[in-house]
Amino acid sequence: MSWYSPLNRSRQFLYLLLLLAVVWFAPSAVFGVQYQTRPGTLVREGPGNYYPLTVMLKQQAQVVKLDSSDGWLKVEISGDGSGWISANAVLPEQAQGAKPAEDIALASQVKIGVDRAAIGAMIKGLQVDMKVEGEVSTAYDEPPQVDKSSVTSFRGEFTGLDVEKPLSAVEMGRALMPEYLSLSPVLTAQQLTAWGGRRDAYEPYCNQVLLWVADRTGASNVIPRTFVAREGNNAYCFPGGWIVIGTDLLREIEDESELAGVLGHELAHAVFQHGEQALERESWRIGAADAFAELDAETGTEDDAEIADLEQFGNSVIQMVQRKHNIEIELIADSAATVWLARCGYDPEGLLRFLLRIRSKFGEGLVGHGQISLAWLTSRDELDQRIDRLLKQVASLRKKYGKKLEEGGKFKTRFKRNLG
Repeated sequence: MSWYSPLNRSRQFLYLLLLLAVVWFAPSAVFGVQYQTRPGTLVREGPGNYYPLTVMLKQQAQVVKLDSSDGWLKVEISGDGSGWISANAVLPEQAQGAKPAEDIALASQVKIGVDRAAIGAMIKGLQVDMKVEGEVSTAYDEPPQVDKSSVTSFRGEFTGLDVEKPLSAVEMGRALMPEYLSLSPVLTAQQLTAWGGRRDAYEPYCNQVLLWVADRTGASNVIPRTFVAREGNNAYCFPGGWIVIGTDLLREIEDESELAGVLGHELAHAVFQHGEQALERESWRIGAADAFAELDAETGTEDDAEIADLEQFGNSVIQMVQRKHNIEIELIADSAATVWLARCGYDPEGLLRFLLRIRSKFGEGLVGHGQISLAWLTSRDELDQRIDRLLKQVASLRKKYGKKLEEGGKFKTRFKRNLG
């Protein structure tokens, strides 16, 4: 039969129609799909957690996928334009349910930040010497200090493992309360002041490490950022993932995998929202919500009783962050950080090796409250418990993943080059 016969011409026409259909409908099959997001989803200007935040979707929201890039989805948000969300912020297909568009428009979108009068009163109540210029929300609009041009090359050196994420869907999607988040700039400034100010030249590198770890957590509700203080032998994680680490503590770290382990431990407190859970258990949130609601309704005047409520809330958060956590919470943070090290492509023994060196270096000085100042440890017994648990966890990981786990890097040269 000739290629130019009427039958073949008919087949060619059908093939052409099929090709056009594939070209026409394929993009909509990939990119025009509607998804339901988890509560607490953070929307950013670009595909990466170092881009500025634009909106928090407090309730479940319906979004339309427009594009994708390395674990991030560009989506159109009902009533609020487009932006990028973590792929982990999307509910599994079987869990997605239809939700009326009007409910989404009314209930899903909560802007980051709170009323400026509230922050002003909070700063006054906490007596923190800190300038606030413009709208308060700009504190969250600014991305972490990081060299964006080096992100690709930095991450290109890693080959991580597909280690099971130590997070449930509930942990990844639990919403953060905006009034709690709004405390981070104030508490961070206060801690930096107490520790001699910022050593901001170290921050771009530390943020590269923290942001890479944050990407591999699977959490979609953290706002990771590292601030380096000139002094201090501790690290504190403030609401949402703002971490202040002291230079004295950095001096005890010897490579990038150890730094990632220490930062990952602190980030775990934010991912699992240990602080917010403590606030809820101790009924601090109720007073905070009342104080912020009253201040939001103000038109410029400040009531002494409202400021007192806010001051009490702020001081309670400071006490919660700075007091010693119970050992179980520390063990959870250690475990999560170790899994994230493996997922990132770091040596999974980074945090364990750091703790072992601390025990070897300071020895009996850690008995009781100790003869030395290591504010992040309460006792030698606590350190022993943490090391024993990590030894068992690493052994379990090695048994499960074998030689693949040996490929994790320490990146000691890069660490020395940036923090030496």
